[in-house]
Amino acid sequence: MDRRTFITTAAGTSVALQLPGRAAAQAGDWPREPVRIVIPYAAGGPTEVAGRIIAQELTKNLGQNFLVDLRPGGSSVIGTDAVARAKPDGYTLLMQAAAFAINPSLIRKLPFDTVADFEPLTMATRSGLVLVTQAGSYISTVADVIAFARAKPGMAQFASAGNGSMAHMSMELFAAMAKIEAVHIPYKGSGAALPDVIGGHVPFMIDNLGSAMPHIRGGKLKAIAHTGTQRVEMLPGIPAIADTPGLAGYETSNWFGFLAPAKMPAALSERIHAELVRVIRRPDIVERFAKDGVEAVGNTRADFAAFLKGEMVKWGRVVKERGIKVE
Repeated sequence: MDRRTFITTAAGTSVALQLPGRAAAQAGDWPREPVRIVIPYAAGGPTEVAGRIIAQELTKNLGQNFLVDLRPGGSSVIGTDAVARAKPDGYTLLMQAAAFAINPSLIRKLPFDTVADFEPLTMATRSGLVLVTQAGSYISTVADVIAFARAKPGMAQFASAGNGSMAHMSMELFAAMAKIEAVHIPYKGSGAALPDVIGGHVPFMIDNLGSAMPHIRGGKLKAIAHTGTQRVEMLPGIPAIADTPGLAGYETSNWFGFLAPAKMPAALSERIHAELVRVIRRPDIVERFAKDGVEAVGNTRADFAAFLKGEMVKWGRVVKERGIKVE
């Protein structure tokens, strides 16, 4: 995605004619020094795990260190802003998640322009989420959740991993499409939320497969439905939320992807994209992610950009319709 505009003057034309060669040279000898991958989330989360796997393989392939730089805070805004201000020289990359497309609608004043200040490179992985409740609950289907919410609106609470998280927004989309009211109870991560669902203090939540599956397998949580559109091997016999009458088209996923500062030379963007995809699509890496119910993607720059645009429109609509505000 080349956003550069050249002014057609004699001097400008001369400079413009020189740029393709310079960009190609820059792409050809990249990387000449360590590359920093900024992850705007706290240590121990799934973004860091995926980021370190990919960074390790890039280091092996290219003979330069790819360093994971954790910059949590401000719903991922702090680390993302650091990349927006970095030079577009290929030595600072951003690994973002769903918050990147949600924040423009949820946070009134961002210090960067989500579209203009970044160069989408590729989606790395994606995975569905799962709607769960306490193992002993009488709620067993999506229809049960809807009936419960309509019968007891004040008691229809749902937990999430935090304001603006995909777990939160997935449930808001569900409520919007099912035309129900439900009270959001935000926690600081799935690890804090799940015990209250397991204990029956909060009726249900949508959570990541990675954090929910141990409790589902251990008999502490009941899986009701997943948020994807295809069968989930880790959840045999569990339907999609979209299979419920009236909820056709429902779909959400947790995704991780790579971006760079805007105005990066096209040749360099293509080079970095190629190296990322080379790792992400490697059969052993695909298998490694699949064990955790995660799909390795590695799509084109254009496809990733189109996906981000669609997500921003989708979540903007949900935020407006549900009147969601994050303090």
